[in-house]
Amino acid sequence: MGAILWIVVSVLNPHLLGFKMATQPVAAAVAGTTVFATLIRRADFSIPWRSPLVWFVIFNLWMCITYLASGALAENYEMWTKVMKINFMFFIVYGLIITRKQVDFVVWAIALSLCYYGVKGGVFTILTAGAHRVWGPDGTFIGGNNEIALALIIGIPLLWYLRQTIEQRWFRHALVASMVLCAAAALGSHSRGALLALIAMAVFFWIRSPNKFRIGLFLLLLAPLLLGLMAEHWEERMATIQSYQDDQSAMGRINAWWMAFNLAKDKVFGGSFETATQAFFMQYAPNPYFIQGAHSIYFQVLGQHGFIGLFIYLAMWMSTWMVCNRIRSMTKGNPEKSNAHLLASMIQVSLAGFAVGGAFLGLAYFDVPYFLMAVALRTLWIEETEANERLTVQAGNKMPYAASPNTTK
Repeated sequence: MGAILWIVVSVLNPHLLGFKMATQPVAAAVAGTTVFATLIRRADFSIPWRSPLVWFVIFNLWMCITYLASGALAENYEMWTKVMKINFMFFIVYGLIITRKQVDFVVWAIALSLCYYGVKGGVFTILTAGAHRVWGPDGTFIGGNNEIALALIIGIPLLWYLRQTIEQRWFRHALVASMVLCAAAALGSHSRGALLALIAMAVFFWIRSPNKFRIGLFLLLLAPLLLGLMAEHWEERMATIQSYQDDQSAMGRINAWWMAFNLAKDKVFGGSFETATQAFFMQYAPNPYFIQGAHSIYFQVLGQHGFIGLFIYLAMWMSTWMVCNRIRSMTKGNPEKSNAHLLASMIQVSLAGFAVGGAFLGLAYFDVPYFLMAVALRTLWIEETEANERLTVQAGNKMPYAASPNTTK
């Protein structure tokens, strides 16, 4: 329950929505209590090692090296400690979700935490016809309009998985309605990167769906309905994707990307966490006076941790994708394993949206994709454990009958 509460606190951030709770160390209290309880109940904690987890550890070690090599420890300390704390709690969450039921609890916690902002933002978008932007909670990873949109896109496939795990018809319809509202909220963020991520997620969602005709028809009917709700200036903003050369925001990102690339070429360890500085832009950017963040998980990691850091980061996510493929292969065609098969498929859909949207949004350290990695790793461990138990039972049944030593001729 401590792991679940940590996910809710870190994703939903309910304490930031309260009056005086925003100034209280709620996250630290939850983390400390959970770690203390884990130390007491060590039997309920296990870490099965797989390649994504190995890459994850290497990535964290490399980030510590780039932090120490930056020579600007004071400037990077706050972000370094924040990332390390979040990633440490990833280990705690992963070690505590052992059963299939606990895995589903984690998925529920992530999906419903994001769904809160999706439903609220979707209703707001529909009522205002997309005239105003949807924003996330201030002071969090998903506080910006771009960031909250990508988070909601990651969460939509999880709602579809949860829909298949419940029997109540009204609850299933409520989850579908929540998916639609989350998509509306993503459009209402006015984020062009989120639009591309939403399209990529929808396409891969259709590819991974067992009933392609029904899902395809649903998407074809839903897309014009949502787009028809948006105001004219939303369409004008989306149209700038094709004419990015005339858009100041887009050119600022490209300028930051070149800065990150040139910085990584010059420094093996990158510039650590704080690279959107005048010193770095004066030395490495084509336009040294246009200073802004990379707004891309790839160029963010490249500029902060160099080419080696980017390689490790990509290897971590590619190996996570392969874990999902392994689950899908083990459970394919088995009705009793349909939930595990669907969960792995929907995690891949979420990661596809994250990969495309992340190209234009700076969420390299956002914890939700890491939680999905934990869910995939634990699901694979459960499936392999159950498969080994079945093989053991089958081998025991095939053993030849051994006569009792007391048997007389």
